[in-house]
Amino acid sequence: MTKFIAFDTIDITYLTTTLEQQISKVKQVISDVEQQTTATWDSVIAPIHAALYDLNYIWGLVGHLQSVKDSPELRKLDEVYQPILTDLYVNLGQNKRIFELTQQVKSFAFSELNTERQKVVENDLRDFTLSGIALDVEQQFEYKQIQTKLAELNTKFDHNVLDATDSYSKYVSIDELHGVPEDSLCLYQSLASQDGKDGYKVTLQMPSYLPILQYASNRQLREELYSAYVTRASELSNDGKFDNSNIICEILQLRTKKAQLLGFKNYAELSLYTKMAESPQQVLDFLFNLAEKSKIYAEQDLLELTNFANQLDGLEQLQAWDIAYYSEKLQEQKYSYSSNELKQYFQLPKVFDGLFDLIKNLYLVSFIPNLEMTTWHSDVTAYNVLQHGTVIGHIYFDLYARDGKQSGAWMNSAQNRNFDNGEPRLPIAYIICNFTKPIGNKPSLLTFDDVQTLFHEIGHGLHHLLTTVDNSALAGINGVEWDAVELPSQFMEYFAWDYAIIKNITAHVDTKEVLPKAFFDKLLASRHYQSGLQMLRQLEFAIFDLLIHSQFNPEIDDYRQILGEVRQRIAVIIPPDYNRFANSFGHVFAGGYAAGYYSYKWAEVLACDVFSLFDGKSGSELSALGEKFWREILSQGSVRPMMDNFRILMGREPHIDALLHYSGMN
Repeated sequence: MTKFIAFDTIDITYLTTTLEQQISKVKQVISDVEQQTTATWDSVIAPIHAALYDLNYIWGLVGHLQSVKDSPELRKLDEVYQPILTDLYVNLGQNKRIFELTQQVKSFAFSELNTERQKVVENDLRDFTLSGIALDVEQQFEYKQIQTKLAELNTKFDHNVLDATDSYSKYVSIDELHGVPEDSLCLYQSLASQDGKDGYKVTLQMPSYLPILQYASNRQLREELYSAYVTRASELSNDGKFDNSNIICEILQLRTKKAQLLGFKNYAELSLYTKMAESPQQVLDFLFNLAEKSKIYAEQDLLELTNFANQLDGLEQLQAWDIAYYSEKLQEQKYSYSSNELKQYFQLPKVFDGLFDLIKNLYLVSFIPNLEMTTWHSDVTAYNVLQHGTVIGHIYFDLYARDGKQSGAWMNSAQNRNFDNGEPRLPIAYIICNFTKPIGNKPSLLTFDDVQTLFHEIGHGLHHLLTTVDNSALAGINGVEWDAVELPSQFMEYFAWDYAIIKNITAHVDTKEVLPKAFFDKLLASRHYQSGLQMLRQLEFAIFDLLIHSQFNPEIDDYRQILGEVRQRIAVIIPPDYNRFANSFGHVFAGGYAAGYYSYKWAEVLACDVFSLFDGKSGSELSALGEKFWREILSQGSVRPMMDNFRILMGREPHIDALLHYSGMN
């Protein structure tokens, strides 16, 4: 049933040829459907969705390869076909004949359809509206131009961040790296060796950058790397070669025009049209309310850190490049452990094995290595996913940082589950992270943040893989409200705080012993360490995102000024003026989180509330709850609204209490 992607033979010629074939196929199917005289599911909806499935599959492959194995050839391919595909989708969304036929299916054949197909038809009609079906010819042309330009700008934004990140490197001596852990020194030495040089090479890739900020006593080096990192893709680095400033302004202008064309006041209203939240003001009230509750804790966090730095080193004023360094030192003093000491217990693949055991206990799901699945890089591993002994999907893991690979972590679909239109297909997921690669005979060691990141992304992966929905348009995370899609991922993170789980995912790199209970108790005691600062940081991003898409005139206002005003209102740490955070804010300017970054906090309310049921449970009780969570949340796709899923699972509306409790702010 499953045709695995032949990554070992895929090249630009294959991608180009297949794209041409699928584009022609979609156009032909649309032409055939336009000639239909009777409107039914089989004559109108099914053929279009089946053709789009195959096109999305190959175009998704192009996007995936760009994100993990970028090349000039892939970029050229994207530049050529991005406008062609945008044009194709906009034309379909504005096709009055297809729209009329879909309306006829809704009016005359709707009752014959099952629940899934009814939802697909309703979503299709909604998407016609959001594609400008009601606009006049001139407005439709303008909408099409906007969509084409936005797609181009989103891609350019991403490329600039990747190129700016990869362009920086610095060779340093061992004397400049005092305080940096041994495994990071090995990484820097390995990077220099790959260039045929002695000594140590540091870059802006996260496994290289973060240890400098956290551990290097060399304050000048910390400042230099911090400055390089926060000015990426701005006018202040690379002589402005990769500057995203004008791109941001143009994106905001085009999004506003698009929203107003469709009858919305601003882009935030358009964005929320398909989300759980009802209005931009409702979201802002939620975010500012959280900020108000959090700020007192953040102020206490900063005061404690400032006093500590003064006592330790006589530092009068903390700078942005000092925060991570003294936070690490203070944590070590307060809780008698360092992050590096903790990291020695979290080695791959031991973390993997324990995570797989947890998933098996929760959902009776197993991961079995699949050596038949070819991969795009030697670091990548692939698995069959089995539930009750039956293969229900497949998954790839690409876990290590390297040049040509986007930073961060994400889950993406390689293939959607589809048992309704066309050839039956099982779901396939990509899990992408940027951990430190094993060096020599030393395994990859994960920070506790890395562990939570892995748990988070596998939560997304399970949402994609464990769906029982047959129609690909609604299966897995497809169609799920964007401000609810983080529920399963954030839910999984909380299991990393359970000692029963920790015992199963830890083995000290030298002694092989599991993390001792006494050490875990120190970790648990530090759970809410600087949670006020962490909360405000996320809220700062979310509020900035919503404001620039709602209360902002992109023709005359300055997005940097808006960010500054947000910081003045809620932040307790104000970065230097040269900080250009927005210029690498890919979630909002190149990803799917525009006017939706609040989703992380919105969904965290739901995730914490749900996890409170699971907290401390084990054995059959945990399995029974896992089965219920799978049945009511993970399996449902987007057939039901997520709020309905939540109410069925919990028997009530969501409460914010659990979020405050797990953040140490109750």
